[in-house]
Amino acid sequence: MGPSAAMTASHHRRLVFDPPGTAACVSAGVAFVRRALEDWELTDSPVTETDAVLVVAELLGNAVRHGGGALRVDLDQQGTRLQIAVTDPGPGRPVPARGLRPDRVGGHGLVIVDRLSLDWGSIPNAGGKTVWADLALPGL
Repeated sequence: MGPSAAMTASHHRRLVFDPPGTAACVSAGVAFVRRALEDWELTDSPVTETDAVLVVAELLGNAVRHGGGALRVDLDQQGTRLQIAVTDPGPGRPVPARGLRPDRVGGHGLVIVDRLSLDWGSIPNAGGKTVWADLALPGL
């Protein structure tokens, strides 16, 4: 199952990826985002690529650990924003841990997503939820 693309305007591009429902989905999702940013010529800023890769890795990792596996990754560029959304079958809303604690192993993923994104949130749906994050695309 590979990406399918739809471009509706000069600065609106969208890709959808159906990852494997296992821990391998994290590395597959990271590769998908890297390939998309390269295809869309958005790799001029290493910050953009690094932030996007960290966000998708955290969202997919959470989907595997807490949501029963990722069902879909949506990547949507509209102008100077890049939205990454991960849909999983898990119930409930994700809740970030309270602050970063160096003595705690794990539990920092949504704090990282919050710090790297302009905005993020979750939307419940009939089959689970979609967790999304909007990133800035500098220089566009």
